[in-house]
Amino acid sequence: MDMVNGFQMKMDMEMYGSTNVTMGTMYDWMECFSAIKSMSAMLNPEQDVYDSNGYTTNKHWVSGPNHVFKKILDAMYMGEYMDMYDSFFLMEMDAVPIKDNWLDQFEMEAHEVHDNDQAVRGSQYLGDKWDLFKHMMPVYLVEHINGNAIYNLKNSWTKYLYQAFTMAGDASMMEEMAFDVAFAMMTMAAESGDPMYAANWTGNNMTYNTHTMLVGNYANTLLNTSFEFGSYIRHGSSKNLFENLDDDEVTLGVAYFDHQGHFMETVPTHHPFKKILGITYFDQPNSTMTISAPGGDVTMMMQPAMYEPYYHLCEIAKLVDTEWFALTDNYHIVKAPVSVLMDDDDKPVLPYVLKDSKYCGERPNCKASMEQAEDLFSINLNYHHDKYEVLYKTSDAKMFCDAWDTATEGKGWGNCSLAFGPTADDYIAWKISSPNYNIADEFTPKDKTRYGWRAWTSLWNPAPVDDRNCDTTLYGVKEP
Repeated sequence: MDMVNGFQMKMDMEMYGSTNVTMGTMYDWMECFSAIKSMSAMLNPEQDVYDSNGYTTNKHWVSGPNHVFKKILDAMYMGEYMDMYDSFFLMEMDAVPIKDNWLDQFEMEAHEVHDNDQAVRGSQYLGDKWDLFKHMMPVYLVEHINGNAIYNLKNSWTKYLYQAFTMAGDASMMEEMAFDVAFAMMTMAAESGDPMYAANWTGNNMTYNTHTMLVGNYANTLLNTSFEFGSYIRHGSSKNLFENLDDDEVTLGVAYFDHQGHFMETVPTHHPFKKILGITYFDQPNSTMTISAPGGDVTMMMQPAMYEPYYHLCEIAKLVDTEWFALTDNYHIVKAPVSVLMDDDDKPVLPYVLKDSKYCGERPNCKASMEQAEDLFSINLNYHHDKYEVLYKTSDAKMFCDAWDTATEGKGWGNCSLAFGPTADDYIAWKISSPNYNIADEFTPKDKTRYGWRAWTSLWNPAPVDDRNCDTTLYGVKEP
């Protein structure tokens, strides 16, 4: 199409293995493109590798996507599409248009990229997967623009990034670093004056540009269907979208170990807990208060606990009158905005980490929790579950607690024959051990190391360290 300012752009779409196109099926959106072409990166088995677990498990973990991207840029700069386009938008299969007129938005932003001589324009990561360890990550990784972006072929910095990334004789970057992360690393190094890249830098603070409404990068973040996306295209699989549990069906059970913490300050925020039950391990008269929150009033009930703190899970199960409940304590805060995610079959998301994961290996309490569950219910667990991240079905939890009481006869928390009171690992192990349950029919399990899971509450103050002198290590070596 010819544009009035003389900027000529043909909008072709690269269709990778689209069955509908090869069968000749026509869709209305096809009229928006002057041509539909297909191409193949022709990867061999050694190149066709992508492992989302990353470098720790496979040195060449991004080889596949990098070679596909190189094939596209080879075609644009030196091959069959050379000098045909001013810019292109890389749109992977999990980049899903969610608003009308997304092609109009693409056309508008493509013009802005050209007119303002921007090199790359797209979205940084907008999800929650990195929240707990973002401060430990390199800036170029945290702030990198995801590969689903607009690339200006006429900008000298875009061409330099391509040439530097694919440089013959130096394949280490292309084999071991995702192309979009590498582009960010080189750009930020050039901006900071790194002599390796600065000599080729002629840009400014808008050359590498995150000001886009075209695409939002949520990748493997788990979201609810009511989430309001600000972008026209969502980078994130539809399999990561879930329904919200009705807020009248769930109670949040809070253990109050003392008067510390800021939990109460976070109750008037966006969350699904319209009923909150606090049980205190200090003198506290029964009370009920109503707290105004954006999603409606929250009923906050407080009462003294009848059991020891380690029995928190089971005491809440005996007290709540909703179908489901979740747990936390006064050392946590509500991590608003947050939802209880359920699939269409009313199965809650079940976050977990692998038993042999680095996460579990670095936390003695993870190993101890799984060993206790395996011992009590005579099964092998492959996954660890956090007590404060599991949604418990009240009727099941009551039966679990009866089974837990039976399984722990002759054992005691005070004498260290039990590492913990009832845990989420115990609850899941009990379900696995019973012929009446099938975890796959009751939950939608998701690996927290691969999916962005936003917990309902987040630790604010450290909880007191267990002062028992047990042989089982729960927290590592205590400081003197």
